[in-house]
Amino acid sequence: MLTPDVDDALRIRQSLRRQLPLLGALVAVVGAYLLLGATDAMSRWITWFGVAVFGSVVVVGLVGVLRGRRLPWELRLAADGVTVRGAEPQPWSAVAEVRVTGLRPGWFFLVPLGFRVIAFVPEPGAAMPALPSARLGHWTERWAAARRDRWYGSQLLLMPYAYDATTEQVLAAVRRFSDVPVREA
Repeated sequence: MLTPDVDDALRIRQSLRRQLPLLGALVAVVGAYLLLGATDAMSRWITWFGVAVFGSVVVVGLVGVLRGRRLPWELRLAADGVTVRGAEPQPWSAVAEVRVTGLRPGWFFLVPLGFRVIAFVPEPGAAMPALPSARLGHWTERWAAARRDRWYGSQLLLMPYAYDATTEQVLAAVRRFSDVPVREA
């Protein structure tokens, strides 16, 4: 009996190198808030609100990067389907479409940043697991899961700017291994 050749699979992992510019920019924003607050150029409550919001984003980003860097891969695309590390493999028949879109919610990102999100939208009745680095744990996970479903239609989201595979490489693998429709918004 022949077994599928797993060497042609696309294994996707976190890329610290690709995330450093964004994390650096966010740290600079936190620093700007602190500087403006220290010079009384803005009110204290706005200063601390900005530091809390952007500081939280930096912390969540760093935690995600560190979690993902420990793993040899987080997402595997192959002829047998989609596999999230630590979860059961999902056959391509469980994927209704692969949707490429921008960051959500749209009102929050008034300036288009150019970041793309690839969502593996499941067939009705199927469920796609979240990537290990996207699992926040505790009470925030329920909130984050609801937002992923509402904004993207899936728990399985890939933001290529944070990984070692580009959008084009991921979509090429989807097309090579399946007949799942790809929709780019």
